[in-house]
Amino acid sequence: MSTSSFTRLLGLIIGSMVGVASVTALTTAQAAAQQAFVTLNGDLKKEAWWVIADFHPFTTEVRGIPANQIRKSWCKATEFRKDLIPKELLFEGGVDVMQSAGMSFAVEGRFDDTAARQVAVVGVFQDCAGPKGRFILILDHPADGKPKVRFVNAVHTDRQFGALRKGKGGTLVASACMECDESSVLKWDRKKRKFDWVPQADEL
Repeated sequence: MSTSSFTRLLGLIIGSMVGVASVTALTTAQAAAQQAFVTLNGDLKKEAWWVIADFHPFTTEVRGIPANQIRKSWCKATEFRKDLIPKELLFEGGVDVMQSAGMSFAVEGRFDDTAARQVAVVGVFQDCAGPKGRFILILDHPADGKPKVRFVNAVHTDRQFGALRKGKGGTLVASACMECDESSVLKWDRKKRKFDWVPQADEL
């Protein structure tokens, strides 16, 4: 093999190695970014993970809707999804704790008594100024159009975890934990023509 041919071959090998290294580094960085979506500030032996979880939003839209169109003060908003949370937190003894509790991060339904398909989602937001919190959205989800915001609830809190489930009579039940009795019920008020929280005495 001539010197020039050997040099070209060596260049191709080095180039391939650099390409593989770049892909590996990118994959590692992406995995790290996903893992960083939730960090735990406490001891799992003493507290449930959702109590000590701190979520870090990394997207600028929710279901195609820019965060700053949902609330002008928002720079980031990320919908909770199971694929963003480590499985060892979601499963106990091979059992999906959320599923067994009848809860989800997204619930489809017709929450305002119309024929329109809607979806309720829960997630974490971050203001451009820095503070974070939990949001609940109800979106119209037409088959031939973009989602439209119908309801927004946002609370600044250090405990951003939240989950949803369908309640009686087309209501939506929101909870900030998975194994507790603390929850709030959201219902469509026909007279006021808007979504409103049900007083605790009327929830059952």
